[in-house]
Amino acid sequence: MHLGTAQTIREYRQASFDRAHATHPERFTRRPQAPKLPEKVWINETQPLKAQTVSLT
Repeated sequence: MHLGTAQTIREYRQASFDRAHATHPERFTRRPQAPKLPEKVWINETQPLKAQTVSLT
């Protein structure tokens, strides 16, 4: 994703799936699809900060 190659890799995977399906359709119950790319990715997703109450007494 960082290098901007995700879409190209997905297309390569889909082409591979298409070749496999065309060669051996009996092995598949439905046409294989490469997974869709996520809109956002992260390693450690940030969590919203929780409100804190402070006692001054």
